[in-house]
Amino acid sequence: MFRRTQKNPKKSPPKKGGKKAAPRKKSSKLGMVIKTEFSPHLAWMYVYLRKAKQKMPNLILPNRIRSFRPTKGKIMRVLGNAYFSNRTVVIATHTQLTYMNRKGDLKVKKIVRLPKARILDTLAHEIAHFQYEDHGYEHEEFTRSIFKTFGLKEKCPYCKGTGKIELEGKP
Repeated sequence: MFRRTQKNPKKSPPKKGGKKAAPRKKSSKLGMVIKTEFSPHLAWMYVYLRKAKQKMPNLILPNRIRSFRPTKGKIMRVLGNAYFSNRTVVIATHTQLTYMNRKGDLKVKKIVRLPKARILDTLAHEIAHFQYEDHGYEHEEFTRSIFKTFGLKEKCPYCKGTGKIELEGKP
């Protein structure tokens, strides 16, 4: 006479003795892809930038990272530059050894490759400018935290692995 119906016809009752579905695994962060364009000379930075983004998800990454090599004709004053309009970072891969000539003019003796730790420190400094534009305590601490997330195996020759470098040469 009366038919028995389930309260929710879409949901079937659980089966007894059946296999339970395996719990879903969390997706690994290794699949994270960074959309930053790298200069061919700085393509090795991808691993460090991805590691920093994994540890600091709110980190503002640049759209483009370009390399810069100074010439003998002009004295280089900075190791990196950050352009806010298109979020581009320009990093020097080499530096100049200079000397004073007899007239007292500063001249370039030769061009020398920078160590990777120094290049990564410059990258951390320039990325920190996207968060804190002016140099100050917050900017310095943020630079240090980004540098530490890179997880370098070798110690930086300038800061001895602490992340503290004089801001004298950085504008």
